[in-house]
Amino acid sequence: MLAAAPLLALTVPAVAAAEPYAALFAGAAFTENSDLKEKLDLGALSVADGTIKDLRVDTAAVYGGKLGYFFEPRVLGGNVGLELEAYHFKSDVDAQTARFSGTILGAPFNGDVRVASSDIEVTTVALNALYRYPLDTSTDFPRGRFQPYVGAGLGAVIAKLSTTTTRLDVNRDIQDTDTRLGGQFLAGVRVLVTRNIGVFAEYKYLRTQTFQFDFKVPGTFGGTPVTETARDRADLTGHHLTVGVSFHW
Repeated sequence: MLAAAPLLALTVPAVAAAEPYAALFAGAAFTENSDLKEKLDLGALSVADGTIKDLRVDTAAVYGGKLGYFFEPRVLGGNVGLELEAYHFKSDVDAQTARFSGTILGAPFNGDVRVASSDIEVTTVALNALYRYPLDTSTDFPRGRFQPYVGAGLGAVIAKLSTTTTRLDVNRDIQDTDTRLGGQFLAGVRVLVTRNIGVFAEYKYLRTQTFQFDFKVPGTFGGTPVTETARDRADLTGHHLTVGVSFHW
């Protein structure tokens, strides 16, 4: 028992120095203009097959949460950590005129077309690797009161595209969901208000693989029964600016 006491004394500080935390955040998601590859058929008739270029996507509110853990010992004066986060946003794609390149009714076409409005709803679950550097350390703030950090992560990006049919006599609301891999880079700074509560501001860059949305809707065109089928393909590139509050143990 006496021999074990010094060993216990050495190990307890290292365990206490490791840092789990939880956080909530909200902000704005800026999605870059996107090219949409579309194939639209009415029954056996090919209506359109090509690319709609530079679709404008509105800025949206984004919100989410994080669970993370920073490890000891320090690396180059800072700490490395892992962070699981989830966030959600829904962007409008307003009805707009855009450039189309491809074929319409089987004939080559390169010009402006009218694009119907749609919504893109995105939920991401990602694992990030982080590095932070402590500044303004003291007895009250042994991990630093100011904590700049950078990180990178991979995750599942679940996207739901909601729009309407465009050629049927009575157009209908349609939607489809696809999941792809996304990569992200982030940078931010956290300021501890107390030893256990902090506030932070963060920038995030997100890029995804290409989503594929498939639609198949029966209806009528000119009174004749037909099935409208469409395949839309696009990726997402976005920039997020968020602020949040974190709780540290």
